[in-house]
Amino acid sequence: MTDPAATGRRLVTLDGAPPSAPYSPAVGFGDLVWTSGQLPIDADGGTPAEFADQVELAIDNLEAVLAASGASLATIIKVSAFVTDIGDLPVFNEVYRRRISTTGAPARTTVQIAAFRSASRIEIDAVAHVVRDVIH
Repeated sequence: MTDPAATGRRLVTLDGAPPSAPYSPAVGFGDLVWTSGQLPIDADGGTPAEFADQVELAIDNLEAVLAASGASLATIIKVSAFVTDIGDLPVFNEVYRRRISTTGAPARTTVQIAAFRSASRIEIDAVAHVVRDVIH
């Protein structure tokens, strides 16, 4: 198997338990980083009941992965969001505007899906610009 570093890819790892499936929290290449989807799951494995709280937590988790990658919410270029109820879009947009779109909205795709394997009602991933080389 080829070493990811030999290809120019940088795999991002986080403190704590490793992912339960075969993926990296994020992968960097050049001055960009692609995150895996972030669910609204806290450190204890819990998911808030209220959708607005789920959006906040999913963005908190996204922010942590971006920080470990050398990026931030402010350097996001593209967001993909997956929701189980498109009727929740006004609530999503309110939190999104406050947390991510404060300095100009990145490109975004929002898709309604059937369900997640957990109580999650949203998943968010992003492509962002790395502003410092801290990917490990």
